[in-house]
Amino acid sequence: MVKDFYKDEYIVVDLETTGLDPLQGHEIIEIGVTEIKKGDITLNYSRLIKPKGIISSFITNLTHISNEMVEGEKTLEEVLPKFREYIGDRVLIAHNAKFDIPFLNYYLEKMGLEPIKNYICTLEMLKMNKMYPLKKKSLSAACDFYGIKNVEAHRAYADTHATALLFLKIRDEI
Repeated sequence: MVKDFYKDEYIVVDLETTGLDPLQGHEIIEIGVTEIKKGDITLNYSRLIKPKGIISSFITNLTHISNEMVEGEKTLEEVLPKFREYIGDRVLIAHNAKFDIPFLNYYLEKMGLEPIKNYICTLEMLKMNKMYPLKKKSLSAACDFYGIKNVEAHRAYADTHATALLFLKIRDEI
């Protein structure tokens, strides 16, 4: 994990998946990106991805992503190489990067692409932040504490935007 909280450019990333473990065959069904350039949010984007398997009703209820929504979308094999190229050597930010980065790296490595090594975890930042008084470090708890609205939680574009705002708020506190 990178500890340089004052770079000119970051890419905030969030994944929505069909489960918790790519080793169990769980797949990425949405990648969200929010760009931060010189302290400003300049882009918020997400892409749905068609998995090989089906999306369970549990995941649909959680993410509001259905099998019908991903039917005409590109596969991960089509999306991930372009995504990796887009990231380049920029630092990624994720909330609970211990989930997103290994999940992403599993598929990057499976496709022979360079894994992500430079990243910042906002959950870890909360643990270092003496001004954050709550035990609960979830994205929703942190957003509530800082007054950040995340009206579509568990959708990648909404979670990356909320994480970007969270990063900018807590960066100066630590």
